[in-house]
Formats: sequence, C-alpha cells, structure tokens
Amino acid sequence: MNNLLALATTAKARGHDHDLAILATALDACNQPFQIVDWDDPSINWSQFAVVVLRSTWDYHQRYEQFLDWVNLVSAVTTLHNPVEIVRWNTDKIYLQELAQADIPVIATSFVHDASDIDTALLNADIVVKPIISAGSNNTARHRANAADADEHVRKILASGVAALVQPYVSTIDAMGERGLVYLNGEFSHAFHKAAIFSNAAQDHNGVFVEEKISSHSATAGEHILGERVCQFVAHRFGVSPLYARIDMVIGTNGESQLMEVELTEPSLYLHTDPVAPDRAASALVSAVTATQR
Repeated sequence: MNNLLALATTAKARGHDHDLAILATALDACNQPFQIVDWDDPSINWSQFAVVVLRSTWDYHQRYEQFLDWVNLVSAVTTLHNPVEIVRWNTDKIYLQELAQADIPVIATSFVHDASDIDTALLNADIVVKPIISAGSNNTARHRANAADADEHVRKILASGVAALVQPYVSTIDAMGERGLVYLNGEFSHAFHKAAIFSNAAQDHNGVFVEEKISSHSATAGEHILGERVCQFVAHRFGVSPLYARIDMVIGTNGESQLMEVELTEPSLYLHTDPVAPDRAASALVSAVTATQR
C-alpha cells in the first residue's frame, strides 16, 4: 500500500517554516515516509502520495485562483488535508461573518467590497486593515485615526481585486499580546503567545511574513471554551474535524476572549513552544495516512 506523505510548501517558505524541520524529525521517529514538496512544482505527480498536507503554501494569496485549481487537482487524485471544502471556506475571511452569526465572540469586523462601502467615520479610528484573502500579515497595516491613509490602503486592496477587512485595533494587545490554541484531529494540543506586531515598533518582514515573537502559553479556561466552540462549529459545518486548526484570539477590553481568525489552511503551529507538540503533530499525520489504508 502507498503510505507516502507529502508536506506541501513553497520555495519562498524554505528556511522560514520552522515547523518543517521539527515535523521531519518527529516523522522520522515514527518511521513515516514523507517528502517536502513545493505546491506549484509542475513535475510532481500528486497521485503518488497517500496524503498531501498543506504545510506552508504561504504565497497562495498572490496566486489565489491558481492555488484553488491546484487544491482541486490534488483532491481529485489523493487525500488533501485540510479538505478542499474547508480550505475554500477558510481562505476567504468572510467566514468571520458566519462565526459571528453563530454567537461566537468575534472582533467587530467590517467588510469593504467596493468603494461605495467605504465609511470615513469607520476609517478615522485606531484600526487594522487587511485583504480578505491574505496570509502572513501581508498587506496588513494599523492606522491610528488617519482616515486618509486608511482610505488609500483600502482602495489599493480593492484595486488588487479583493475586498478589504477593517477591524478595530484592540488596545489590550499592546500589553497582553495575542494567544493561539492549536488543535490536532479536533483535540487540543498546545497554546502559544504572540507579542504585539502592530504596536509602535516597525514590522520586520522577511519576504514571506511579518516576523513575530512567539512563546509558550498556558491557555485560560475562557480561551479553552472559545477554542472548543470554534472547533465544534467547524466540525458541525463540514461534518469532520480538521486534521489541524489554529484558533487565534485576544483578550478584549471587557476581559473576555475574542476570536481574531481561524487558521485551517497553512498555519504555523509553533511546535517548538510545547515539548510534546511535535510527537502529537506527527501522530496526527500518521493517523491521516493510516486512514487511507483502510
């Protein structure tokens, strides 16, 4: 039986995806055959793999339609994780509306689909603007009550062919940072802390994503509750728990956890922040391969 696993990345991510080396060591320890391959390599026969895992396809937003075509191609000849339906849903941040409508506490989010949606009053506040299809904080910026700059940013995003997303900058981030909870096969694995990247310091962009300061974190009861609610929503919507999920959140000004994003496509899992996380991740990947052998 074919039990070869593919970890899909992109040439630009080589050397920046620190999870890759950690996963490789853990998979070797499990005697799980794998290859690290670029998603846009035309020489790859994807049917040779039992499972293809989206690991760090971090340039997908620059070639979104090409990426979706590739996702469909791979799904037609082998097993893709996360599944194509989840990937399509998760790569367009409009999904945040669904979560908010399900009474999940999401940071207040406004979507600008064309110039007629631009609200100067909304832009004249401390806000974060980003494309609805993006990754690695690319083309994302904080605007501190500068409506002119924010308007220019939104219009540039619209001119690129995608809608823009506007969220208030949550002031607690400066002192408390962001938190992320990682789930594997629907089960909690570990949590991490991310220092504020849009405070007063300039961002350090490595050509793929904005550099971040990551450390381990012990998730609070409220963070666990929010993470579980999001995972249950996704599992109910798609009829299956994703192989991997990262739930990003902050402590709001009311002291309660609020959802920022759900990362189900190609998230960094920050496996280095928990000593057992690499083995958990490898076991999840092995289980995905084993499931194809039945």
